Amino acid sequence: MSRLFDPHIHMYSRTTDDYDAMSKAGIEVIVQPSFWLGSPRTSVGTFEDYWEHMITFETKRAKEFGIEHFVCISVNPKEASERPLALDALEAMIKYLGRERVVAIGELGYNQISSPEEEVFLKQMDLADQKNMLMTVHLPHYNKPVGMERIEQILNNESGTKYDRNKILVDHNVEETIEKTLDLGLWAGLSVYPVTKLSPERAIKIIKKHGTDRIMIHSAADWGISDPLSVPITARAMRKDGRFSTNEIEKVTFYNAYEYFRQSPRFTWEP
Repeated sequence: MSRLFDPHIHMYSRTTDDYDAMSKAGIEVIVQPSFWLGSPRTSVGTFEDYWEHMITFETKRAKEFGIEHFVCISVNPKEASERPLALDALEAMIKYLGRERVVAIGELGYNQISSPEEEVFLKQMDLADQKNMLMTVHLPHYNKPVGMERIEQILNNESGTKYDRNKILVDHNVEETIEKTLDLGLWAGLSVYPVTKLSPERAIKIIKKHGTDRIMIHSAADWGISDPLSVPITARAMRKDGRFSTNEIEKVTFYNAYEYFRQSPRFTWEP
């Protein structure tokens, strides 16, 4: 059985039964980025309670099933337009960035691709740069190529040269964005998520075309119709395809994610 790592899953929205199934399927380690909770925030305290829950309770819940759990902290793009709440939350966020198992700032990026979102995106990129942290970047649900073009503009302008591209993971790539993500020297996440993102078959076609370097499969499982077993399901589909070696399967379902996140000193797990 291939080793498995889900580098983007929102376990806040999943049941303990999901942890059990993931463990039985061979998932050894997961990373949980901050996401939108399904309703508008009412205060900074709701952010703080959520971050604390992920760092403490979810880490303990995962460990009960032999799964190592790490966290990304952020003001999510869907929350970034609210003023002054989003900016106040950014200030409150700083004290969480040094906590145990906080390995990156994320998700950050775009939702509607608006100026207020970009302001919060840039502030969080600057925080990651100042604190030498990894970033998990969210491509928008719609107009992903436009979101990718905006990211390219940020990285290629004069002030963008300070960002370490080896420490940036762009998630939710599709056929129209993957080449640019890789050409920019970034890491690329493929979300295998029913209906609104990629099927295993589409993800496999992308890997066939672009290779296995710097690409990682994840479930992005959350409140929606999603599957916390997307990583093992994709690994199985790659085996059935017959054109991938075990090493290639493990690169995109385990080792690339491990190589990316081990850049963080708070990613303390060793396989």
